[in-house]
Amino acid sequence: MTTPDPIAETLAALWSPLLAITTHHQGRSNGMVAGTGVFASVVPEAPRVLVEITKTSLTHDLLLASRVLALHTLPATPADALATSLSLVRTLGMRSGHDGDKMTGIAARSGVTGVPILAETLTYVEARVVRILDAEELTIFLADVVGGGRHRSGELLTLQTLRQHLPKEWLAEWTASRERQVAEARRRRGLR
Repeated sequence: MTTPDPIAETLAALWSPLLAITTHHQGRSNGMVAGTGVFASVVPEAPRVLVEITKTSLTHDLLLASRVLALHTLPATPADALATSLSLVRTLGMRSGHDGDKMTGIAARSGVTGVPILAETLTYVEARVVRILDAEELTIFLADVVGGGRHRSGELLTLQTLRQHLPKEWLAEWTASRERQVAEARRRRGLR
């Protein structure tokens, strides 16, 4: 029996629920799936969020330019909502907006900042970026929340739930996307 790696175990515990991040700039919208979104304020009447966005994503480029985003939580229940969330993860998380419009066919409306608000999510907040930190392979955005809402009730989609329910025929696509992201991150950090 192998002993669990305490570093890996601790870091795995820090993953947030899976999130859909959307943005919009000069007539172009895009979205991606992120695993890190954090409430970032102790002032309840002035909430902030912090998100990490990989630099290879078109969402990253549009967010740098527009400084507005929406952060959405995805439902894991009921079963029909999970199926929709898995489809969103495939579209937004396994494909690149550099290769084509990922937002076509996704039910959304424009929010107060102009960003797409995804209809098939649990909750969302819209935010305006106030600080940016370059972290080599990704950028950390701190943003003031300017609005939000709830679309439905249900349990949050986590990485563990995604792995349990990801259709086997999508696994190769998921693995290839993840491998590309990790390889690019290593290159940007000089770890190759």
